[in-house]
Amino acid sequence: MQDLSKRYIIFGVLLGFALIFNLLSYNKISDLEERLHVLDNMQQDVQNVSYSVENISSDLHMQMDEFLQEQLWIPEKEFQTADVDIDNNTINVTVKWSMRDLLQEEKVAFLYREENDIEWTELEVTHTSGLNYSLEHSFPLRGNYETQVIATSDDGKRSEDLLRLNFKEQLENRIMIDAFLHPVAQGEFDMNIDISNPLGKESMLAGEKDDFRMKSARAFVSVDGEVIKEIDLLKDNENFRSDPYNEGIFYQDFLSLEDKIGKSEGSVELRVVVEDELGLKYETETSM
Repeated sequence: MQDLSKRYIIFGVLLGFALIFNLLSYNKISDLEERLHVLDNMQQDVQNVSYSVENISSDLHMQMDEFLQEQLWIPEKEFQTADVDIDNNTINVTVKWSMRDLLQEEKVAFLYREENDIEWTELEVTHTSGLNYSLEHSFPLRGNYETQVIATSDDGKRSEDLLRLNFKEQLENRIMIDAFLHPVAQGEFDMNIDISNPLGKESMLAGEKDDFRMKSARAFVSVDGEVIKEIDLLKDNENFRSDPYNEGIFYQDFLSLEDKIGKSEGSVELRVVVEDELGLKYETETSM
């Protein structure tokens, strides 16, 4: 009986410790959950502050843009192109703009110069109505131009930049060609060709988009300078004109040239040549 009483006492003590331990653990878990809840609330508060800062930043940018727009002397301006003549290197341009104010005695003129030039060329403008003016002029096609409007009077002159006419830059970089050869084994390659010809309104030459459509696109694979394969990319991409504002070609193929290269480390070259309806050619090449 005495041994049994000792067992009950020991069991009771252990049970008491267990209850105390569970109670302490429960309190700690409750405290941890409360802290996690506080952290979640803090995180939500931080996110709300972040969203508020983003909204404030966006509003500030909008207000700044509106403020800068209000400071412009020429708030509205646009241009259109027509009659691109590759042989004579000319492009006809119509420029239109509206002025915020003009003194009665001020005379308006249009100035332009090719980039990196110092001297300006002055052209007469047409007064269409109110504070609206326009100009028609034939520019050399292969040039990039800065333009500005100037108003002169007996009291002095004032001017403001108008538009940048980067015809040469757009002509030379208009069609984008990416061509890659990825070696996968000895004499074996993955070939990828991606061509994009944008014809959208954002292009300065959009008014002549039919002339700038792709007429031909070919890829040439060479080994040690000898062409071993020619690919008609337009024929293999019949839907390249599915988008009216962008002609796109994507071509992928696997090349096994082990019989051409052998065990030597021959030079493999991929050359892509694109020609548009005006006869302008764009090309790129890569080699391994």
